[in-house]
Amino acid sequence: MSYYETFLIFLALVFCGYASWTDLKTQKIRNVCSLGLLYAGVLSQLMSWYLGNPTTPLYILALFFGGGLTAFAFYWFGIFSPGDSKLFWGLCLIFPLSLFKNLSGSLSFPPLILVLNIIIPYSVVVLGYLLFKFALMPNKLALLRGFVMSNFKGPTLLEKLFSLLFFIGIATALTSVLELLDWQPDRFVHLILLLVVFTLIQKLLSPVPKTPVYYAIVGFACVWLSVRSALSVQAFLSGFAFFLGLYLVVFVLAKQLVLGLASIVLDNVVDVKGLRVGMIPAEQIVRVPQPDGSVRYEKKQVAFSSGQDDNIVISPNPAGLDAEEIKHLQDLAASGALAEFENQIRIQPPIRFAPVISFGAILTILCQGPFYLKLMQLF
Repeated sequence: MSYYETFLIFLALVFCGYASWTDLKTQKIRNVCSLGLLYAGVLSQLMSWYLGNPTTPLYILALFFGGGLTAFAFYWFGIFSPGDSKLFWGLCLIFPLSLFKNLSGSLSFPPLILVLNIIIPYSVVVLGYLLFKFALMPNKLALLRGFVMSNFKGPTLLEKLFSLLFFIGIATALTSVLELLDWQPDRFVHLILLLVVFTLIQKLLSPVPKTPVYYAIVGFACVWLSVRSALSVQAFLSGFAFFLGLYLVVFVLAKQLVLGLASIVLDNVVDVKGLRVGMIPAEQIVRVPQPDGSVRYEKKQVAFSSGQDDNIVISPNPAGLDAEEIKHLQDLAASGALAEFENQIRIQPPIRFAPVISFGAILTILCQGPFYLKLMQLF
């Protein structure tokens, strides 16, 4: 690795260090940092092409737009703040290609490497912490009983069965698309891609009214795709069993249980009068019109921000509540609309993602690719 490429890595670490320091201190990443890293990343790619390194304008464009779309997806799902997204985007661009010279295929694409090195360690650490706190809590059996009862009620169970059917349809369609593109990613990347595509399509369809016509059309399309692509009855049943297990583990056990644990362990209940600008809701409040013309408000536990619907009053968002949203909630409380909730809202602790992104960048540099590949070599 040349001195110039070493300098780029050092520059990336400097930007990460500064972003982490400002994020921990002020819960913000200055534009001079995030945009500066983005500018340096673009310039480094152009310089790499100018110096004759093995890159092309097409690859630079793919890296620029691929990193940008990934960063936007993190922001759109309510995981990253705008500053976090720009920091991630800049890191995708500034890493020299020689850092990943031992990799090939999709695993050599910097945005994918960074996603794996950020999300997996962060998820493992958070899950370990939640399980540790859960082990110290009393009434564990009551918590688990409440989890089972809340997820296996009639309407909830039907919704999950439809989501399972939808998941299998998406998996079948994605497999067909990958075959048409002649792209055969390894099993782990394929599963990650499936989970991302399924979550993305769910979010895109979230504003669509969930009428019987919607369920009929989507359900029929999923069944048709699954049956059409199956080579035999045995292949269909084995595929169904695999995706059923994956869905139950990821979207029922892992997702719901982790959300429940996080809500109990981390969230604080705050009266509407005590809300402050920047506080991050841990639940969604939805306006539900009634047949008689009246309106009631419901709380929902959601994993990601989803505020496109006009009936959504507030939703988890890394940017936190603004003054207008707080005023609206306080007006609703004053009118008695939130009396069912005792005028209280669950607030989650603010998450400083700049240190998490920085740790992912350090893992990327040390492992020169996805960290789990190095772990596999060790064992």
